[in-house]
Amino acid sequence: MLRRFLPFRIPHSALRTALACGLWLAACGLAACSRPRAPQAWQPREFLIALRGAPPPKPALYAQIAQAGFNVVAEGVGSDALDLAHRYRLKVILGQIGLDARTLSNPADQRSVADAIRRFDSHPALWGYFVGDEALEGQLADLAALAEFARRHDPTHPVFLSLLPCDAWVGPALATADYAGYVERFIREARPSLLNFGHFPFREKGDSEFYFENLELIRRAALGHGLPFYPTLQAASWPGMRPPTEGEMRWLVYTALAYGAKGVVWFRYWGAPAGSREGIVEPDGLLTERYRIVADLNADLRALGPVVLPLRSAAVYHTGPTPVGATRLPVHGLVGSVEGGGFVVGELEDAAGGKHVLVVNRDAARATTVRLTLNRPCKGHAWFDPAARAWAPQAAAVDRFQSVAEFSLPPGGGRLLRLGEAAK
Repeated sequence: MLRRFLPFRIPHSALRTALACGLWLAACGLAACSRPRAPQAWQPREFLIALRGAPPPKPALYAQIAQAGFNVVAEGVGSDALDLAHRYRLKVILGQIGLDARTLSNPADQRSVADAIRRFDSHPALWGYFVGDEALEGQLADLAALAEFARRHDPTHPVFLSLLPCDAWVGPALATADYAGYVERFIREARPSLLNFGHFPFREKGDSEFYFENLELIRRAALGHGLPFYPTLQAASWPGMRPPTEGEMRWLVYTALAYGAKGVVWFRYWGAPAGSREGIVEPDGLLTERYRIVADLNADLRALGPVVLPLRSAAVYHTGPTPVGATRLPVHGLVGSVEGGGFVVGELEDAAGGKHVLVVNRDAARATTVRLTLNRPCKGHAWFDPAARAWAPQAAAVDRFQSVAEFSLPPGGGRLLRLGEAAK
């Protein structure tokens, strides 16, 4: 039948061969479709602005989450929240489907969880799977098995599994003082798609001195393994921890960006652990002052996120007294000096090698005027204005050897600059 519609003659033997090849290729295609999907390297397409401590899945409460600028709901979220989250253009890091250590010890439980993953893996509100929090050294093997189980049944969505902070080795938690080694073992065993950790520095009896060390160690591990990292930021108080001020919460956001974070996770949104009422939103639904602060900072992140997401962290330096684990600004680097107080200076690069500098006011209590000196005579600097969601010209005085820019920063605030071309 095929031959009568062709404008030329085909020998019977050639026609039979072509038909056989076509049938064989079709069969191969069907077989390929029926095979399990191969794992793929996951990379974020959107800057993460997540919360931990989800409220009950009710429309009014999820509307408040969306209004505050979040895009992902994590921890304590079941499948009953997926449709509601999608209504408000939110995504969910899904838990409460049995992804825990006991699952792998019972074949019936394994089948039940695998069925749940198959039911929800194509839901448009699914971001990933919540597997574990603050992995202890002795739990790595079990958590790695859980992560592999989730990946095997859904290779397209990441697994969310958090690390302990660097000062958790005081005591039996890590059973080692080698935090960098702990992170490497975590990456080797769990094979994560991302790194998440919580270092809560604001304490009732003396703030943590290891905050910047934690950021630097995670930054290095993330760069070394090609992983995005998301710090969990303190937005609440609980026994032993004091509530952060507005300047301190801004300081958490901008120092994370200076170190190359590709998203943030706020802790805690709904209520708080251990009976405290110091969440962003109280258990009775009352919005606290922290809700307004977080909403304002999330608005900045919504604007800055797409800009910093493709940038690569090249270096991070400090001026003034150098914190534990930090690197002092060198004399002959790209940035010659930053005057006006103590600062964090994050150097970032785009795919074409274009230079960016994020300057952060390390003083979370006082505003300051910055005098930034670059050891290159550049013209055409720009700074990113989150309120306008656009680049704006950055005034600078340029001579034969340097360019100098001045601008103001609020307590704990930062400014991202895109450096111009060398003056000719």
